[in-house]
Amino acid sequence: MTPHDRLIEHLAAGGLDAVDHRHATRCAACASLLPGAPPSPATAGPAPDLLSALHREAARPPRRWWHLASALGLANALLAAAAVRALEPWNWEISASPHWLFVAVAAVLAVLATVGVGWALAPGRGRLRVALLLASLAPLGVLGAADGHVANDPFIGGIGCLWVVLALSALPLAGGLLVLTRTAYVPARALAVGLAAAGVSLLVLQFHCADGFRAHLAVFHLLPWAALGGAAVLVRRRLPTWSHAP
Repeated sequence: MTPHDRLIEHLAAGGLDAVDHRHATRCAACASLLPGAPPSPATAGPAPDLLSALHREAARPPRRWWHLASALGLANALLAAAAVRALEPWNWEISASPHWLFVAVAAVLAVLATVGVGWALAPGRGRLRVALLLASLAPLGVLGAADGHVANDPFIGGIGCLWVVLALSALPLAGGLLVLTRTAYVPARALAVGLAAAGVSLLVLQFHCADGFRAHLAVFHLLPWAALGGAAVLVRRRLPTWSHAP
């Protein structure tokens, strides 16, 4: 995030700090956005279109971010439920892991894909950190609940799970990136949204994939999931930003 974007985000939230004020002393465009700032000769006259748009955005009341976040979480839940129903939940029947552990991991993945995506989109940093923490628990749970059963021989036969991860993550990722264009670009937020959206695929495979070999889970489940989170950061960086509000 640039110092200009940071000032705009804090201005929309209603609280500028010392770093913002120091930046404003060196940036005439940002100084003109401060409440009660007199127009300087350098900024007199019509402001650039982008600066005018940012000023109007900062003057708006706080956006009800939870509307889009809730819609995205609900869409992820419906997609996961439909995919679990369409793909046979073999793992639930044959997994040698305790059922309580299986259910606990599925619950973590379900919260990540639904509530977690909302936390990732919430203003501020507190809930964003919770979303990232939840995402960090996902691979630990998936590997911890593995029973070691090898279902794919040869090993490369498990590549079908990789395609499932990519296919089931396409729509959630697209929705998450679309919502992210309504906020200032923050790499950590894009990463959290990407991991939460791609968590739909981990949840579905938790029920569907009967291969409990940890190497299979790491290569064909978790590695593409993590790669999609990183891809979300890179793609969001290249997308336009329609609002610089937090």
